[in-house]
Amino acid sequence: MSNPTKIYNDYVRANLPSTMTFDSSTNRYDINNHSFFKFKKSNWYFKYITKFGYASLSVYAVNDFDPSLVFDFEQNYYRTGGTDSTLSSSVTHSASSNATMTDSDGNIKWRPHNLFSYSEDFSNSYWTQTGVTITTNAETAPDGNTTADKITPTAVSEGHKVNKTLTLIGDSVTFSVYVKPSGYNYVALTSSHGAGGGGRHIVFNLTGNGSIESQDTYYTDASITPLADGWFLCEATFDPLYTTARGLNITPLDTSVIQTYTGDGTSGIYIWGAHTYRSDLGGMVNNPATGDSYVPTTSSAVYLPRVGHHIYNGDAWVNEGVLHESEARTNSVTYSNDFSDSSWGKNWMSLTASSTTSPDGSSNGWKLRTTGTTNCYLSISGARSSPTTYSLYVKKHISDYVVLGAGGGSKGFLINFSFTSGTIVDTRDYNTTYETSTVENAGNGWYRISVTGSSAATNNFAVFPWASATAPTNLYSNNVGSGQSVYIYGAQTEESKSTPSSYIPTSGSTVTKAAETLTVPAANLPYDSTNMSIQMDGRMTYADTNQSSGNTGTGGEVEFIQWRVDASNYIHTSLVTNLGVGTMRFRQEASGVNDLVESSDGIYSPDILVPFNLSSRHGSTFINGATDGTALTANTTPTALPDLSATDLNLASDFMGTIGKFRVWSEDLTDTGIATASAPSTEPSLQLTFDGSSTSSFTVLDWSE
Repeated sequence: MSNPTKIYNDYVRANLPSTMTFDSSTNRYDINNHSFFKFKKSNWYFKYITKFGYASLSVYAVNDFDPSLVFDFEQNYYRTGGTDSTLSSSVTHSASSNATMTDSDGNIKWRPHNLFSYSEDFSNSYWTQTGVTITTNAETAPDGNTTADKITPTAVSEGHKVNKTLTLIGDSVTFSVYVKPSGYNYVALTSSHGAGGGGRHIVFNLTGNGSIESQDTYYTDASITPLADGWFLCEATFDPLYTTARGLNITPLDTSVIQTYTGDGTSGIYIWGAHTYRSDLGGMVNNPATGDSYVPTTSSAVYLPRVGHHIYNGDAWVNEGVLHESEARTNSVTYSNDFSDSSWGKNWMSLTASSTTSPDGSSNGWKLRTTGTTNCYLSISGARSSPTTYSLYVKKHISDYVVLGAGGGSKGFLINFSFTSGTIVDTRDYNTTYETSTVENAGNGWYRISVTGSSAATNNFAVFPWASATAPTNLYSNNVGSGQSVYIYGAQTEESKSTPSSYIPTSGSTVTKAAETLTVPAANLPYDSTNMSIQMDGRMTYADTNQSSGNTGTGGEVEFIQWRVDASNYIHTSLVTNLGVGTMRFRQEASGVNDLVESSDGIYSPDILVPFNLSSRHGSTFINGATDGTALTANTTPTALPDLSATDLNLASDFMGTIGKFRVWSEDLTDTGIATASAPSTEPSLQLTFDGSSTSSFTVLDWSE
């Protein structure tokens, strides 16, 4: 079956304008120092520059200097050594667990991931081969490389398959593989498990446009998609049901019926790209490198960076780049969105499941309604280390306010949130335990509210609807009235933390989200021993833990850039609070000689998703920084730059938030240049220079792919 999309793309790429090229390694169209994911956009640009002229500099240039390194996480564009690159080639991302993010549709989803290892090598010992032989690299795979394997049933009578046993969690899991017939025209995907029954299967027909021959009711969804060159994508979605390990099997069949049969030793199927991923919540975000769901793996499961994370600005969902969280976080609430579980105490409260569309796009928001007149609350208990942050998604139903807090023993605190204003309008604190609170607009009427404070040995996390702008005196003695109600979703408790992190779903036990890192290899960095310039922007979440705890140490709350050989040779950019709240520090040290520039305090206040735009210039005779379009006063006392030519750079090593862009020049942008580089919000998505100068140009704002 021919693939119209492939035919169209092949034709277009074979007949590009003479000034345009297609880079198959990045899957982008390149023209005039610009790069586009879609031909439609590149052709639009081609027509403009054909009419008005070409520009020698890209939109990332400042002071007529183009940065050699560009990470534009918002536009999903990457450049190293002045040449277009890919995300995986440009920066090394590490994460050892799953995590959530918000996609362009506003729904909470899982990051792109694949729980299988060796997704394209079925001969590896990771896979169990039963009654089959594997011929590696036997066929051209759907990605155009000769990496597809042939699975041939041996001439014996038995269940022929390749298999991997995994322990799966979540309400929904998807198992998929690319398949092409090679003598046999059927394949079965089977999930076997020990508890509650034997194997469950779906049989796919690999002829014509493909079809599903049979499907066990165990599977909640299944599909077969015809692709180019006889390939099909076969997918099966199911509820794991049990926490025991289960075998996931790929079985070639000679007929449409699951059976034990004798292979002829020649016939079989080609397979490539095995994929298993969590598809509960709003599903999984597509792989940013390819635009489809498949995530390739080698020696381990892969959890990709959360590129394309969106934040609601009150009117629309805005792409804020990559969501990056360098801290490991644990949700101590064991049933984060099952409020009917016995771990949640209901005092004069009723709960109705599946009452509204939740922030993950499913109909799993809960309605919380008072059934009494006093002392009404929903709560969950547990030991909490100090400080603890409690967060919950809330949405108006009848009540105009909702109260969230924690209390136990002689300590406690609460906040009163107004749906009308979208703000916290009142707080209560007994025994000086309250620290801070936050509000995030989560779209579709939902807000994520949080409160942080010191805890008693046992602290109850409590919530209830409220009818007044004046908060009650405490959590467990209120006069709320019968029939008040709000919607709730996604409870989270993070111990020893002063801010909320991205949502961590739980279902029966606590869950830990591992820390993640972003490392820029030294080979990709444009080091110069005389001077260089750096820029970074995004949104950060931080709390002033130094001032609140009386700490007079280094006061480092956020580490944006750490380019470090050792304690005597480095470049650092950080936010500190020991000198005052929200002070920016730009620092370099060569052979133990420390030079720095610091802003006044209050440049960035502690909160969630605080916008920032930073730039700095580092030289053998100077150092300076700039924030949001304003340069500081340069320090001209340095006498050398540290030798960082063979040193990797740790990006956002102590950081919770999003990164939009990161740029590095091997030139000195000057104070004027770093002010320009850090100017917020008005950088053009497209800039055309008509006469080759830097002063005559046509700028299109808010233009993006």
